[in-house]
Amino acid sequence: MGPDANPGVTPVWDGGVAKSQKGNLRFKGPERLSLDLAQALELPAASVCNELGQYPCQNVHGVALGGVDPYEHSVYETASVTGATTPIAVERTVLSACNARIALDVKTPASAVVFKGVVLTADGKLADAASPAVATAVTSLVRRAWLRDPTQDERDTLVRLSADVQATGVATPGVAWMQAACLAVFSSAEAVFY
Repeated sequence: MGPDANPGVTPVWDGGVAKSQKGNLRFKGPERLSLDLAQALELPAASVCNELGQYPCQNVHGVALGGVDPYEHSVYETASVTGATTPIAVERTVLSACNARIALDVKTPASAVVFKGVVLTADGKLADAASPAVATAVTSLVRRAWLRDPTQDERDTLVRLSADVQATGVATPGVAWMQAACLAVFSSAEAVFY
């Protein structure tokens, strides 16, 4: 009997995932994405993402992120589907915001917002990936992006990411881990859709 032997029969086990009553996920779009990042990472809205240090990503990537641009590109209505460049524009916007927050947290650790208490060694590595400060930073990222606490598995995965980043031989693995963790959390479906 092949896989199509019983068409129309739904599987008994659905993986234990609750079904949404509305099932109407929406992509955040350029304005909401930028403002959510600014609020979650406690950044001024103007510093969330600037291409070449001059042009707000909301303007540069606005159409790719589902916005309209009637004056420059004659785009009067939002596209019904996301474009091929949308994931790249989302990642670019998120990474820029994450880098801005990380730069502030690393430069002035006393007033750090997300990576408070995360200690880097002189060669740029995490002093202790198993420290409570690292777990707290991961929890803070998840709460800010997903508006909930991470599961133990989610937290452990993001903490283990530090070893994977360090294994790549990057110059400052501690900062690279901060960037990777922030990007992973804020570019996830749970953070990009509402």
